[in-house]
Amino acid sequence: MFMLQAASRPPSSRDSPKLCPEKTRSELELSQEHGLPPPEYTPSLHRSLRSYREQHKHVGEPAGKQHAKQEGEKKSAAKKMSILFRPRTSILDYTELMYQGSDTIRGLVTCFWTIVGAYLVSILASHYERNGELLSGDLAVLLTSRGKDLLLSDLALVASTFFVVPFVRLLWAGSWQPYFLDPRNSSCAIALHAAVEVSWLVFWYGWQGTRGWPWTQRCFFSLHTAVNWMKIHSYLSTNRHLACVLRNKEDRLRGRGSCKEAGEEIQEEIKELDAQLCPYSNARFPQTLTTHNYFMFQLCPTLVYELEYPRTPRIRWLYVAEKMAGTAGIFIVFYVVVAHLMIPHLERMSQTGVLMTTVHLMGPMATCWLLFFFITFDSISNGFAELTRFADRRFYDDWWNARGLDEFSRKWNRPVHLFLARHIYMPIRDNWRIYKSSERSDTSKEKNKPKTKRAVGRFVRHLRINIPAPMAAMAATFFFSSILHEVTVVVACHRWNHGVLFFSQMMQIPLIFASDKMMWYKNQHALRNWIFWLVMPYAPSMAVNTV
Repeated sequence: MFMLQAASRPPSSRDSPKLCPEKTRSELELSQEHGLPPPEYTPSLHRSLRSYREQHKHVGEPAGKQHAKQEGEKKSAAKKMSILFRPRTSILDYTELMYQGSDTIRGLVTCFWTIVGAYLVSILASHYERNGELLSGDLAVLLTSRGKDLLLSDLALVASTFFVVPFVRLLWAGSWQPYFLDPRNSSCAIALHAAVEVSWLVFWYGWQGTRGWPWTQRCFFSLHTAVNWMKIHSYLSTNRHLACVLRNKEDRLRGRGSCKEAGEEIQEEIKELDAQLCPYSNARFPQTLTTHNYFMFQLCPTLVYELEYPRTPRIRWLYVAEKMAGTAGIFIVFYVVVAHLMIPHLERMSQTGVLMTTVHLMGPMATCWLLFFFITFDSISNGFAELTRFADRRFYDDWWNARGLDEFSRKWNRPVHLFLARHIYMPIRDNWRIYKSSERSDTSKEKNKPKTKRAVGRFVRHLRINIPAPMAAMAATFFFSSILHEVTVVVACHRWNHGVLFFSQMMQIPLIFASDKMMWYKNQHALRNWIFWLVMPYAPSMAVNTV
């Protein structure tokens, strides 16, 4: 109903982004045979299918030399796990499918928006019969109040993130650098990195708390602050790793030439380091440390920074117009549902009670959740992707087939999932060293340490011996995600509800482990999907009541 029909002319393949071919045997089956990670992730900064050959280039060499080279590459690659971006389209992007000449879901989209339009007319007619007005204006007044202040604050928020460019250029990639600012000095570099990010986040969350905005403005500003913080973290983390690679390359260049064999080995290391600094033909670190490069990263609908992304040939302005119209239409439906079906029940909650309010809000909250998904990941994300010619538009997977919250979290919001995968899950998994029981630290050093520190060290070693790395990384990722959600909700609502949201998310960890242990239940995919969707509609309405 609210989607422009962009098929005024026959669709042309020239208008569609170049899509990658279907996954071939060299990409999927061979990776499974050799125990490589799935195609979405690769342990180096190479951005082509040559990564398979690169990882197996030592096959046929003597065992000792092969093992030494592979160990060296693993150590260098473990410092940073990279996300593989490739040209892809969104699954439910009807306009993109139409441009490609596919109309398999055209009738479904038309039917969906026709039903939504009829539902909208019914709501407006009922409101007119009861109140004598077609559309409630109370929410509109709330949305537009302090609008200028919100706009200026949001522009200042985005502009303040540009400090990361001179920060990296002067402190980590500059020609003069004291030892404590060397990015390879992990303790000082990480401390400086963390101090800058925390200071920035605390300042803008504090700024939001002093403005006296209504809850709508607070929610928007808090979410946008969290998004910009994730962009800052990804930019600083990626460039800090590349600055370490650059320093190592410079050291190798100064140290080569002592003997022929050593020179050849150093030359190989230099080539490997150079491949990380220039994974693409058009982008090389530190030449990418420019304001324009960061500005394009700000506009791209991704939270994971790369030196360069796959691009489409040109901008299709008709596609952009369709996404703008879709955004406006979905927002109108969103407004009607919130103003006419949610706010009246929330205002009468003191009379009807929490239980009945939760029941009344189940349908409207589920509808708002679906509308939020479409307006965020289908309209706005695809619109900005088209404006920036960002070709990887896999912003979500088939989340409707999810069999649990962990699978749903991975599929319904891939930008956040990829951020957590690169910057939380993968570093913890790769650095979760397993201590053998035979390994013992120096007794004299242990005796010189305080008693509390020795106990903490023994506890950490015990965890690393008994807990597998993937399990520890998953638990840490859930913990970080729960903390981020809890802080964002508290800042947006100016109310702490005793960590209900935090504990509800953390309780998913034992449920995931329990479901994995029960093999009969683990293989019941349809049953697990049914149970998930029977529980899922209650969550948004209960969250609104608790907040």
